[in-house]
Amino acid sequence: MRKIFLSVLFVMVMSLASYGASGEIVYNLGADPRTIDPALNNAVDGNNVISNTFEGLVRTSFTDAPEPALAESWEISDDGMTWTFHLRDGIKWTDGQPVTAQQFKDGFIRVLDPETASPYAYYAFFIKNGEAFYNSQAKAEDVGLHAPDDKTFVIELEYKNPLLLDYLAFSIFMPVRMDIVNESPRAWAARPETFISTGPFKLESWKHGEGGEIVLVKNPEYWEADKVKVNRLRFVFITDENTALAAFRAGRIDYMGSIPSQMLPILLQRGEAVSVPVLGTAYCDFNVTREPFNDERVRRAFTLAVDRKVIVEKITRGGQRPATGFVCDVVPGSTQDKDFRTEGGNFLPERADIKEAKRLLAEAGYPDGKGFPKVSYKYNSNSGNKAMAEALQGMWKQVLGVEVELLNEEWKVFIETRNRKDYDIARDAWVMDFFDAGSLLELCITNSAQNNTGYSNPKFDEAMNNAAREMDYSKRINYMHDAEAVLMKDLPVLPIYFYSSALMQSKRVKGIWHSPRNFVLFRGAETL
Repeated sequence: MRKIFLSVLFVMVMSLASYGASGEIVYNLGADPRTIDPALNNAVDGNNVISNTFEGLVRTSFTDAPEPALAESWEISDDGMTWTFHLRDGIKWTDGQPVTAQQFKDGFIRVLDPETASPYAYYAFFIKNGEAFYNSQAKAEDVGLHAPDDKTFVIELEYKNPLLLDYLAFSIFMPVRMDIVNESPRAWAARPETFISTGPFKLESWKHGEGGEIVLVKNPEYWEADKVKVNRLRFVFITDENTALAAFRAGRIDYMGSIPSQMLPILLQRGEAVSVPVLGTAYCDFNVTREPFNDERVRRAFTLAVDRKVIVEKITRGGQRPATGFVCDVVPGSTQDKDFRTEGGNFLPERADIKEAKRLLAEAGYPDGKGFPKVSYKYNSNSGNKAMAEALQGMWKQVLGVEVELLNEEWKVFIETRNRKDYDIARDAWVMDFFDAGSLLELCITNSAQNNTGYSNPKFDEAMNNAAREMDYSKRINYMHDAEAVLMKDLPVLPIYFYSSALMQSKRVKGIWHSPRNFVLFRGAETL
């Protein structure tokens, strides 16, 4: 087996031999994205392609704040309920056609259209009649979106949104070419000839599967093309972390964020890798629609059996912190001197609470695991995920006396499996789209398309609904503290650790922006 692995490793590294040319940057994206359609993507890998090929009214700056992009200016009505955006002169799609306000309206409507099934449609519910249209209670023409001329785009609000500009920089709020999308609603974004975009780079090719790649080239029609210094980006798909590290050390990869955990301590110590905080939480989903995890006592027993400190010190070893709540510790709180986690306190211990975990499982009818049904833990194929799965399996066996079968699936299959709730326990993780606790908590709202657990609690939903509409910042954060308290009592999720990213960057490149939201921007990058 070792000889076979070394042969495969050699072939994959050698297949990267043409990488790293002048004016070109090679980035290990990891997995082959399920989709790069801005309305349908909900994964970090897909977002890293979209954020480099598309821009909307505003974009994310290199300080993670929204800034003007295809809209050069905007004004707000006196009552704050109408926003009017003015598009720049001469902005174009990658095929040279002009970008119009109607195309922004089309893009927003497409996201809200229930037939699109956009996983992030709820982000657009701040638009007047947006939620009603999504729920088939209003028509498209009733939605508060208007394009009085080619350069003016007007948004009427259902309610004031304190994150409106941040939202508009997000991938779903992109313009769309309906003349292209209508011909192939699901496949247009998979082909270079139809993936027409508005950002600093455009799609040249896409070779699917392990060892494949997405190739992006500079977009000459981009409104700031003169500031883009890289001619070519190659996003390669290497899921095996050891293979990726070998390719990096051979000079075939310039930038990567997936590093073998066993190598991390020494790479960090030597300064070959750096650890940066990320707005994210790694956790497990419990399928609360199935026995035995429809019992809160069982969920809490499994949660308390996990030793989070051991996991971050012995398994991940990349600067992660034990998750003592659902929202991570670098998210802003209600005041400047505290983050959300410090302010909200700890709901879970760093070390396993063995006595309480055993007591709860016995109370649920399974003393020392006796009579506990056969259950499984599903995860997507990756050496780091495998190590985590084995650690969790061992802790549940040692503390609770239960057997948990481990099942791994290829990334695209796993995503669909988890969405269908075809699991007992499943690996999950979320990197926040905004510097806001709601970006994570809203995953657990009853009707959220991102709710993988089947969880529903009216008290949680009410607190999140109040937070979404509250313009007073402190009050808004307090509503979300209330929501997290409900969630951590019910525990449909099992928080494990708060994210950090370990990165490796070649000395031949600079100017790459890695956001704490874990997406990577190359519009300011260059080769040396």
